[in-house]
Amino acid sequence: MTGKKMAKVAVIEISRNRNQKRLRLIVKKPAISTSITIFTGLLESASSSNDALQILIKISDALQFEEPEMTEAVRKLSEHYKREQESAVRVKILALFGDFAAETCYDGTLLADEVLGLLKSETSPKVICQGLHSLHKIGVSQSLPPIHVTKVVLAARNSLTSQSHNVQRHALLLLGAFVSVEDNSVDEEVELIGRYTDSQDSRVRAQAFRSILTLGSRGVDLTPKLYSRATDALKDDYECVRKEALQLVYELGIRHPEHMILVPDSDMEMRLVDAAFGNVCSAMCDLSMQLLGGMTAVGSEFLNQTLDKKLMSNLRRKKSLHERNLENFTSGEWSSGKKWADDAPKEFLNAASISLIATGACGALVHGLEDEFLEVRTASVDSMCRLALIHPPFASTSLDFLVDMFNDEIESVRLKAIYSLTKISKHITLREDQLETMLSSLEDYSVEVREGLHLMLGACKVSTQACLKLVVQKVLDVLSKYPQDKESAFGCLQRVGQKHPDLCMALTPQLLQDHPFFDSAERDVEDPAYVCILVMLFNAAQHRPPMLSLFPETTIRHYGYLRDTMPNFVPHLMLRTVVDQTQITGATGSKQFLETLLNNIDAAYSAPRARQALLEAAQTNLDRLAEIDPALSGTANFTAMFLGAQLLIHQLQSCIAPKQNKTPSRESLNLLMRKCLKLQNLFSNLTKDDWLLVKQISLRASALHLVIVVKDRSQSALAPCQLLLHIAADISVFLQDNPEIAADKFSTSILQALAAISDPKPGRVFWEILPIVQSATPVVTPRVNVDIRMCTARILEPCFAASLENQVKVTAGLIAAVPLVADIENLQEFQRQDLRIRVKYPDQNIHTVVPRLRDVKRILTESGEEVNNWRLRTTILLSHGVWTEATQVEIFVCLSVRPGTELELCKS
Repeated sequence: MTGKKMAKVAVIEISRNRNQKRLRLIVKKPAISTSITIFTGLLESASSSNDALQILIKISDALQFEEPEMTEAVRKLSEHYKREQESAVRVKILALFGDFAAETCYDGTLLADEVLGLLKSETSPKVICQGLHSLHKIGVSQSLPPIHVTKVVLAARNSLTSQSHNVQRHALLLLGAFVSVEDNSVDEEVELIGRYTDSQDSRVRAQAFRSILTLGSRGVDLTPKLYSRATDALKDDYECVRKEALQLVYELGIRHPEHMILVPDSDMEMRLVDAAFGNVCSAMCDLSMQLLGGMTAVGSEFLNQTLDKKLMSNLRRKKSLHERNLENFTSGEWSSGKKWADDAPKEFLNAASISLIATGACGALVHGLEDEFLEVRTASVDSMCRLALIHPPFASTSLDFLVDMFNDEIESVRLKAIYSLTKISKHITLREDQLETMLSSLEDYSVEVREGLHLMLGACKVSTQACLKLVVQKVLDVLSKYPQDKESAFGCLQRVGQKHPDLCMALTPQLLQDHPFFDSAERDVEDPAYVCILVMLFNAAQHRPPMLSLFPETTIRHYGYLRDTMPNFVPHLMLRTVVDQTQITGATGSKQFLETLLNNIDAAYSAPRARQALLEAAQTNLDRLAEIDPALSGTANFTAMFLGAQLLIHQLQSCIAPKQNKTPSRESLNLLMRKCLKLQNLFSNLTKDDWLLVKQISLRASALHLVIVVKDRSQSALAPCQLLLHIAADISVFLQDNPEIAADKFSTSILQALAAISDPKPGRVFWEILPIVQSATPVVTPRVNVDIRMCTARILEPCFAASLENQVKVTAGLIAAVPLVADIENLQEFQRQDLRIRVKYPDQNIHTVVPRLRDVKRILTESGEEVNNWRLRTTILLSHGVWTEATQVEIFVCLSVRPGTELELCKS
């Protein structure tokens, strides 16, 4: 490539499908400076094999050539292959054919024919191996027709007779990837591949098992006949073979759990899943713990055996005296009665050799929890959790072992055990001795461990009043040591109160320190420990209304204060004559109100003044609805923002109308563009119709933006023009992918106008779209979608209302570290890397900080399901020069939507 700058030309094409016009943006690639014809010409004049190899390497480095040249180049490469004596050069040519299929648009069927033709006369195992590998690469990169797939399979089957283990290995790879799974002879292919599990070479044996697993993933029914072959391979000397065989044992146990097989050296039968479970347990040294959690159909006796290091019984069926006598009678032997114990069994049975459970299953999970490698311990905890979710009795049995993992030396293992216990909390009830071990971990230095324990304690149930008192006292003691855990402690005791209303009712006088005869001193409602107790009791009283009579007058007054300041922790109770606004506004009433509001706006579609007044009033009503009804806050905010964008478009459109000389407000234009960005990036769970409306209003806003900038002539119109083309291409692709929905008249006209422009420069685009923008009709309002969620953030630390002693003082010229904790709700996984922290100093200097991905972690729920709620926990560095007086520094949590543009989520 030369040092010259390559210009990218945007070309807009329009196609017709189902009477719809769709726009497609094509970015033309820069011209290729090197032709493959030059390389092939040099290859013909190469004087040695080494020179030819160097030329082939250069071709491999380029791999960007025009398609018309490829046919001639492939022909010349094949001709050079046939006359080349050095195997390394032939290997490189075959490798290039595979690269052509993966990196270029050249037809894979032609490349496959070339490779198959060249391999017919090939004798070098190294070259044949590369040819088979290239065939696999071609078939994976491009879909080959059935006739070519048959040729590839035939070539692979013929190559199995080779003496080279590499050739056999690649032939098995091709068979597993391309054998037809719908053919009746697929069982014969599986049997053919299975024969090579007894190969002398370990790599061939491993590939044979891997190919069988590949066929199983493609839909082939793997029969239980393969089980004995797989279990025999578990004793292989090579780990690669044992690994694949163990995976096959696992798959067979999952696919055929109820199939009965014979126990070795016995006439007893057992389920295949139980036998597979025992074999997986026996392979502990091969990191098999990750497989145990998937075998949920295993019997309870086998599960319990994994938690006991001693074999609980011989687990063999002992024959009665009559059965043994019957065997002697049928065999021609009988007791004469002349000798003592003449009827005793003559064979000697070893309990270790005849058992229904493999000895490796004894204490398998316990051994995994005690393993020196944290990967094994983590996999053991995860498998135990998955099995406990399916088998509630096993959850109670494994509880003590999970609690012991709270003392693990590695934080990630402790967190895994805490979250696993949280998931199975619905199956267990905690005893006092178990609580003591759990609560001792609450003093962990890691804030994530403490918050995880708060979540777990809120999800579990305790058995007695003493247990509940122990939980409350420990949470309050740790809160005095770590005051920053206040929010987490509130949530913990909130869930404790909801799950234990009866126990809380019995402890109410004691927790509130309410004397039956004397008035107690009024406690400080700002004390976090006292607030924790009130939060727990108020949530318990929601389920046990008789508790209200136990509350003293001061507690009732404190309820009103906490209900207003902490509505997310304190529920509605019938303690006041005034009913909360949030209770009279149900989800049904809010939705009905929203639908009525939008219907009124649609009714005023042809009356601009009435419609404008309705839009202004609707924004205020929707903002209030988002505050009083959290369930519909996302829908209300989305609708309010959409209507606000409509109102701004109407105002700006009136300024550019014919015979109008008004100057549009630049602030209004910037506000419109930011609203469109928020509609595109801050809302999730949108339907296809919602996305179409968002894209259409963004197209309308970008077209209006270009017209205003060109008319103003005070700034360059290149960026607005490129933005318009980008949005137009995006909406065109969206319409092409969703042919069941249609664009409105304005969008269709804009797309047609842009499609007619061969050279889309700002001036030409302006004159084409100006009449369309001036005569545009109002945008259609969205329909009610109650599933919409809006991405929001809340800074927990530093608190805006911090007291004087908690304020951070920055010395001029030095650096001060400030911990930042923020909760971000409804943030999509792909947006996590777009989070930004913006620090604004009093002199209007702004510093943007990119938090580390490991500082943004998902907030887990009691059920263990993953939701799009995240917690940002990081440290920001403040530094400034000399300042005359104390002032505030603003901190924002933002979302970067494109370079130089950030959407503010919250500030502190």
